[in-house]
Amino acid sequence: MQYFMMYMTMAITAIAAENAAFTRGLGLSKSTLLLNSRWEGIIYGAAMTWMLVLSSLPVSLVNYYVRDITFVRAIRAPLYLTCVLISYIATYFLMVRFFPKLYHIAAAALPVSTFNTALFGAFYVSSLHRFTFFETTGYALGTGLGYTLALLIIYYARKRLAISPVPRAFRGLPVLLVYIGLLSLAIYGLIGHGLPI
Repeated sequence: MQYFMMYMTMAITAIAAENAAFTRGLGLSKSTLLLNSRWEGIIYGAAMTWMLVLSSLPVSLVNYYVRDITFVRAIRAPLYLTCVLISYIATYFLMVRFFPKLYHIAAAALPVSTFNTALFGAFYVSSLHRFTFFETTGYALGTGLGYTLALLIIYYARKRLAISPVPRAFRGLPVLLVYIGLLSLAIYGLIGHGLPI
């Protein structure tokens, strides 16, 4: 029960407080900003969550075994990238072999989510705070769910902004980026950070 509570605490922390999608950017692809349907957002978010959680398993082992090495900063990034790559290859072969229909649905989202997983920095946070195995996987799950939530918020914001009276120069992506900026500042303030004076 203690491990479950620790796992859920880290997941909720990553969803609410860390807010990875807004504070670290929305990732590598503009397709995450310009989703055509909410199901596309759910598929991207599910792929991201899967890759984060699956990659967190070897990453937690890496964090445990290399934490006392003196040159850990030099080898941490290649090790994390290797863990993410191994998770991608395993997912690809499992999906192609056993779940071809699921692979057909997630084929476009899987590479993008893999590279976003490598860039997100959730694993660096876990190593800085010396998270345990359960905390690392819980934090990865929460980061993925937070990313999915952010994608859905942006999708619905695009729909609302499309019917709003926005000046012509700001229609489309510019007003969406302003919206994301204001929303990220609001969330940043909600979690207890103050703006520099």
